[in-house]
Amino acid sequence: MKLLTVLMLIALPVSCFAGSGCPLFEKMVDKIVSSEVGVDQFVEDFQEFVDDEDTANALKEMKQSFLDQDYKTLENIQVIVQTIYNSVWCAEY
Repeated sequence: MKLLTVLMLIALPVSCFAGSGCPLFEKMVDKIVSSEVGVDQFVEDFQEFVDDEDTANALKEMKQSFLDQDYKTLENIQVIVQTIYNSVWCAEY
């Protein structure tokens, strides 16, 4: 599950600009790694992207997988995201 999460986080910034330059992505990352945001609140915050029950369930499962992680793992995810923003591939944006 951690590998899937890392791959997802690596792929998402490609569609945004460096820094990230994509406030929506930054908001999503901040909320998904925050243990203070619950599953229902997370889905509610991104309701505009939920077309059906399957999408809502996928968001719930994704958020719950982050809630199941320890603090150190969540901290490492934030380091990965910042590393991606500062990478040579994002530098040109």
